[in-house]
Amino acid sequence: MSDIATKPDSIIAVERWNAFWAARDLEGMKRVAADDFIQWHATVRKNLTKDEEFAMLVNALKVMQIEFKAVRLTAMDNDTVLQQCLGDISIDGAGTRTDVPFAMVFHTRGQLVTRCDEYMDGMSLPPIDFTPKD
Repeated sequence: MSDIATKPDSIIAVERWNAFWAARDLEGMKRVAADDFIQWHATVRKNLTKDEEFAMLVNALKVMQIEFKAVRLTAMDNDTVLQQCLGDISIDGAGTRTDVPFAMVFHTRGQLVTRCDEYMDGMSLPPIDFTPKD
């Protein structure tokens, strides 16, 4: 029997999500996002559906660059993964912030992401608003 531990599907899902994000490959991210995917943003305190999230990202990435670094993934119970990282964020005309602390809780089903709850201090971000209005 092998001593090599295999990664849980939850970690594989988040690693795939992050790899597509780093490549700015929204179509790849959509393939990792379940049909019932929900994104929660601390800055607007609103759940976005898969369609709303990706529509927002299309617009955001036209003027924004975000690089996540020092990424640490911790598999938790119930197919969830805690991601802790720092973000360097640059927004055309609004400025740049470095080392913004982020925490994300990813919920998964198999190797798909079903929900991402994203936490950061919105006041530490350059001013920007791409989220859909009610």
